[in-house]
Amino acid sequence: MPGTHSVAYVYEVPDTSTFRYRVFNMIEALELEGGGERISATWFTRAELPILERLIGDVDTLIICRTRYSARLDSLVLRARAAGCRVLFDVDDLIFDTRYVSLILETLDRNPGEAMLDEWFATVSRLGALLRLCDGAISTNDFLSARIEDYAQLPTWVVPNFLNALQLDRSAEVRRNRRASTGVTSIGYFSGTPTHNRDFELVSTALARVMTRHTDLRLTIVGFLDIGPAIRGFADRIDTLPLTDFLTLQTLIGSASLNIVPLLTNVFSNSKSELKYFEAAVVGTPTMASPTYTFRLAIEDGVNGYLVDAYDWEDRLEQAARGELDLAGVAERGLEHALRWYTPAAQVGAVRNAVLGTRAPG
Repeated sequence: MPGTHSVAYVYEVPDTSTFRYRVFNMIEALELEGGGERISATWFTRAELPILERLIGDVDTLIICRTRYSARLDSLVLRARAAGCRVLFDVDDLIFDTRYVSLILETLDRNPGEAMLDEWFATVSRLGALLRLCDGAISTNDFLSARIEDYAQLPTWVVPNFLNALQLDRSAEVRRNRRASTGVTSIGYFSGTPTHNRDFELVSTALARVMTRHTDLRLTIVGFLDIGPAIRGFADRIDTLPLTDFLTLQTLIGSASLNIVPLLTNVFSNSKSELKYFEAAVVGTPTMASPTYTFRLAIEDGVNGYLVDAYDWEDRLEQAARGELDLAGVAERGLEHALRWYTPAAQVGAVRNAVLGTRAPG
C-alpha cells in the first residue's frame, strides 16, 4: 500500500514463549495508531521462506527473531539489503556469543558432555552468525544491548517485553474474580521451561523451612522443574501442573498469593527480561525476585515488589507468611506499574522507533 512501511518478521517455528513476546505482540502494537508513517507488519516461519523470498522487494524492514543462520537466510538478507530493506535481528537472551556457552550450560543445569557442547556451540554460533549479517539489533534491555554491541558492533534498539490484548483481557477477568486475602496461603513458581533447576535451588531450602513452620502454606509449580530433595517431603502441599497456554497461565498466577522468581545472578540471567514480574503484577499477585539487572529496574523493593538476595529468601518468605508485609499495597502498585508500562499502547513508540530507526540507537 502506498505510504505504508512494510515490516516482515521471521521466526523459525512459533512456540509458547519468545514468539509471542518478540513477534506476535510486536505486530499487535504496530497495528495501533502510533503517529507518523503507517506501518503494516506480518510474520513468516522458516517453512514459509519461499513466500517471503518472492515478496522481499516490497519489504521495508526485515526483522529476524532468534533464528539460526542458514544459507537460505544469508541469501535472503543479501537480497533484502540490495533492495534497500533494513535488516534487524531481535534477540531476548544472551545466546549469540560462544564465549558464554559454558556459563549458559552451568546456569541451565545442563551436563557439558560432548553432545551437549556440540549442540550449544552450533546453535549459539549460528545465531551469532546471522546477527552479524544484519544492520542492527533489537533487545529487551540495555544490559543485553551492550553484549550485542560488544559482540557484533551493531547499533541496538531496546523494546521491552509487554503483554498483548488477550493477556490484558484475561488478567482483568482474573482480577475481578480474585478473592481478597490478608495473608499468604499459596506461593507460586512458574518456571515455563525445563531450565530452572539451579535457580530453584536458591529458594528450596528456605521454602522447606517456612512450610515446616506454616502448615497451611501451599506451593504451586507450573512448568518443568525437578523440585529437589529439600521440599519433596511436602508433596501433599505441592501442586505441580504441566506447561500450559499463556491465558491459562494468567489465571494460575492469579490464584497464588505470592509469585517467586529466584535467579542465579550472572551475565546470562542479567540479560533476561522482567516478564515474570509483570505477568504476575497484572493479575494482582505480588512478586519476590532475585535482584538481576531488569528486576532492579522494574521493582522498587517494598513498593511494587520485593528484591531478595540469595541469603535472604527465608526471612522474606517468613515475613510474608506471618502477614508482616504490605502485600496488598505492593500488589496494587505493581498493577498500576504493569498497566502503565507493559502494554502495546505503552510500548508502540519503542517498537516504531526500532522498526523505522527514527531515534538514536540505545
